[in-house]
Amino acid sequence: MDWDITLGIFTVVHFLGVLCIIPALLYTRTPQGAIAWIMTLVVIPFIAVPMYLIFGPRRFNGYIAGRKKLADSVTNLSEHISQGIAHLDAYKIDPDSVHNQTLSTLSKQINLPITNGNDCKILIDAQRAFPEINEAILKAKDYVLVEFFIIKNDKTGKLFQELLIDRAKAGIKVFVIYDEIGSRKLPPGYIKSLRNAGVHIESFNGKRMFLRNIVRVNFRNHRKLVVVDGISAFVGGMNIGQEYLGEGELGYWRDTFVKLNGPSVQEAQMCFLDDWNWANHYSPKVIPEVNWQPTICPENKNVLILPSGPVDAIPGWKSAVILMANLAKRRLWIASPYFVPDEAVLSALQMAAHRGVDVRVLRPHKADHILVKLSSLTYLPEIEPYGLQIWDYQLGFLHQKVILMDNDLAAIGTANLDNRSLTLNFELMAFIQNAETCKEVEKMLDRDFQNSTPVDADEYEKRSIFFKLLCQLSRLLAPIQ
Repeated sequence: MDWDITLGIFTVVHFLGVLCIIPALLYTRTPQGAIAWIMTLVVIPFIAVPMYLIFGPRRFNGYIAGRKKLADSVTNLSEHISQGIAHLDAYKIDPDSVHNQTLSTLSKQINLPITNGNDCKILIDAQRAFPEINEAILKAKDYVLVEFFIIKNDKTGKLFQELLIDRAKAGIKVFVIYDEIGSRKLPPGYIKSLRNAGVHIESFNGKRMFLRNIVRVNFRNHRKLVVVDGISAFVGGMNIGQEYLGEGELGYWRDTFVKLNGPSVQEAQMCFLDDWNWANHYSPKVIPEVNWQPTICPENKNVLILPSGPVDAIPGWKSAVILMANLAKRRLWIASPYFVPDEAVLSALQMAAHRGVDVRVLRPHKADHILVKLSSLTYLPEIEPYGLQIWDYQLGFLHQKVILMDNDLAAIGTANLDNRSLTLNFELMAFIQNAETCKEVEKMLDRDFQNSTPVDADEYEKRSIFFKLLCQLSRLLAPIQ
């Protein structure tokens, strides 16, 4: 009898492995990836089948279907979002009139406008960003929208919790989205206290069947966004926790946020609403009533908000990096804690450097994810002949996500230069076309380079065979790191 049960389980699992081969053949992005999945699904289906269900899919179909259902229905929710889009008409810039081809191409691709009448304030490190965010929330008169990948139950997290509770009790409408993977250590009591005070808080993948959530574990909402009264928005790299103030194991934490004012704020809150709608099953029960009337700023900077993720028909962030690499004429400076690009992005960066563009990647010397660090070392021999430079930041842990292209386009937000940000995570970047802001970003990155050292291929080539083997094995796991 036991043998019959064992044989039955063995047969079922192998049958599931064969079934998984069909989508692996149809939807895996590369032939190499398809071959790898097929071999493991056939040889070790007991391990490969659950791995494929979690890490194999590259598209978040539930989110796509929910968005389509909303678009096809006539509800207060869909009308609400349509109203916001209509209010941006007066501030749209015709993409064809924008001399920066990267910005104009991305605007057409994601079907969101480049807007004028904006102002941008660079906020360097949590010591500057957190007080600005907290002050804006404290002065809120109508509503606050909050979205973070990680919220921690430490001193900083508790102070943030108290601030949101205070605002809710004062009659301010507060809406919070957190990612249940990034915030997995957040205790239920933290969330309950917020709800009891009147804060509307939801996890990104919550309220769904357990099995579906397990399958979706590879898709994470990595966005960090705060919108206050439709007047100001904050986008950047930091989450809510004590370590972002430099009080964690990694020491000094180097990060960047940007404060936006103008029509770009309305565009940013559209991204929040899209995620809020998903978190609430696209139910119109609790619709954030937001301000769609932009506040126009005399600084008149051009801004495009780029949301990206596994719902994109054309990967938004990946397209942006490739476009900037292909179109940069003088400079492409990239600051990212994780440098594990795919082949398309790597080739674009190599070719940009090869044709004489000053391509530099600034990354941390310290590592918070050892597999990512090991993977990134394998790229050194591949990029050195092209003139692409890697710099290691020495003062602490560099976590900012910033790109400076030539002298007139900067991108600041949440997206890294790894497989997760390029294809799997929900990310949010603010693209700013303005010489003054780019000069400020240049000075900021110049200071970072002064606190960094260049890295050459010897960092990898002089290591032992065992160490190189570890690095190459880590790189094989890059799609799920």
